[in-house]
Amino acid sequence: MPRDSTDTKTRLLDHAEKMFADDGVFAVTNRQITEAAGQKNESALNYHFGTRNELLAALLERRGRDLDEMRSELLAELSDKPTTSELVQLLVEVYASCLHSDNGCSYLRIIDQLRGWMEDWEFIAYMDDENVYEHLKYILQLIQKETDGQRVLGMMMLMTAMTATRAQQVSDGRELPNNHEEYVKTLTDMLTGVLLGPST
Repeated sequence: MPRDSTDTKTRLLDHAEKMFADDGVFAVTNRQITEAAGQKNESALNYHFGTRNELLAALLERRGRDLDEMRSELLAELSDKPTTSELVQLLVEVYASCLHSDNGCSYLRIIDQLRGWMEDWEFIAYMDDENVYEHLKYILQLIQKETDGQRVLGMMMLMTAMTATRAQQVSDGRELPNNHEEYVKTLTDMLTGVLLGPST
């Protein structure tokens, strides 16, 4: 009977997530991850995940799937014609929900490091076969009907940066400048302004 590799894969993902968040996606080596996960074989990561990009995809899919399910549930609570502000608040609430756990904060800090990959949605497209971000894409399509693609991309990158900064503050145990509800409202207002602010 073949050995169940689920535990090994989970340990590798757990340690990669923590180390990528703390030390940097592009600074941590495969050897460091495998040693932290108690694996003697340095090729364990390649065996279970293939390339480095596929390891990152597995990390993001693990959290992203649950987040997109949350988007689906919140979207169902809105009217048939939600406003841009309502859609932005939905996006913020889902991202900000990650701030309530250590793993969630790590996820946000990793996403922030990958912001450069968001151009042309390259990284999201990379995971398209799994439909991990089905509802995120749908919401962004609705938003883009009211503005243009450059503003949508800017909004996503700003949301990513702001939530990652908050996640770092939480991880460091620092005092936060406002409570969670105030944070969500303020960030929603900022991002809505990015999307709908007047053009010069």
